[in-house]
Amino acid sequence: MNQDYQGIKKLLAQKIGLGPDKIGQRQLVRAVNIRQQACGLKKISDYLKRLQSSAYEFQELVEEIVIGETWFFRHREAFSFLHHYVKTQWLPSGSQETLRILSVPCSTGEEPYSIAMTLLNSPLTSRQFMVEGMDISQEALTIAKKGVYGKNSFRSHDQVDYRHFFEVEENRYQVSPSIRRQVKFSAKNLLSAWPPNYPPYHVIFCRHLLIYLDEASRDRVLKTLDNLLSEGGLLFVGAAETTLVKSPHFHFMPYPSAFAYQKVALPVGKVTSRSTQIHQPLRRSPPNKKPSKQQIQVSPLEIAQKFANQGKLEEAAQSCQTYLQQNPIDAEGYVLLGEISQAQDNPEEAQRCFQKALYLQPNYRKALVHLALLRESKRDKQGAAILKNRIQRLENLQG
Repeated sequence: MNQDYQGIKKLLAQKIGLGPDKIGQRQLVRAVNIRQQACGLKKISDYLKRLQSSAYEFQELVEEIVIGETWFFRHREAFSFLHHYVKTQWLPSGSQETLRILSVPCSTGEEPYSIAMTLLNSPLTSRQFMVEGMDISQEALTIAKKGVYGKNSFRSHDQVDYRHFFEVEENRYQVSPSIRRQVKFSAKNLLSAWPPNYPPYHVIFCRHLLIYLDEASRDRVLKTLDNLLSEGGLLFVGAAETTLVKSPHFHFMPYPSAFAYQKVALPVGKVTSRSTQIHQPLRRSPPNKKPSKQQIQVSPLEIAQKFANQGKLEEAAQSCQTYLQQNPIDAEGYVLLGEISQAQDNPEEAQRCFQKALYLQPNYRKALVHLALLRESKRDKQGAAILKNRIQRLENLQG
């Protein structure tokens, strides 16, 4: 690839953070050829100069490159967890705020509309939430605002449950006005400057973006997302992006295949998540005494938990396995390894770990809950119902 194409790649990295190794040569050449012909330019070098001087032409090239493939309820488990979060955390908190949700990049609108449909099927009313969809592609936003889709936007049977939110005519699906009223669309770049007093969001969906950014741009975007998300809020990312979320503010949520993090303010020195903490903090040593070696020793399981909270999943799994080699009958260790496996998008290994935990400790509620959710995600309603009955019986026995 000649120097002019390298210059175009560099420009894309500078302005939208697109990693030079994240766009294929064929894809770039195709996009440049289309725009070069549209501009009536014969030389690539002349087109590069046009890109450097014309914001309009740069946007046109971006349109040829970034519009991604998406569909309604893509990775259904994320929407299931959003529904669960609203019922079990948001509403019980008694908050009088409007639940603010951001979908970025929203592409052609299927994701933000799916969010709105999920929430209108929850106990929330239309006045209790609002959804914003943002993207750098004007073409994608035009499609999103129209809200008209073809069969390619439906990849599973999920639309059957939400068909009342569409007006269907032949092979065209028009999103109903009740849903479109809940979603606002705008052009925005996460790498741009955001006002310091910008109203925060309670939930952010930012899926399938981080993996396309170079490291510097990814760090900037994660910092922006941190600033935009309210404390206690949820951040949803793609399955392949869990290892990229490294901020200690973001704690992985152990809901099967949702790939969600919760923003939690950490006191100085705190490393474990409130939602997944296993061990109690070490007690302070008596005054004027040096701590013993036993007191300051940290187990591989605690190290695994710390790695997991930081998004270092391979290191977390390795530390957890080391712990289980030394403690092969510790049910808590298998539950943590199962949660890590879920974050690595390995539901089979997660299921094996949770089943092992239940073999060692049959009434371990956390393992039962995880298995029930896994069964639901696999459409095994009967298996999930059996596990939920066990959980209910356990709770009745406990009081």
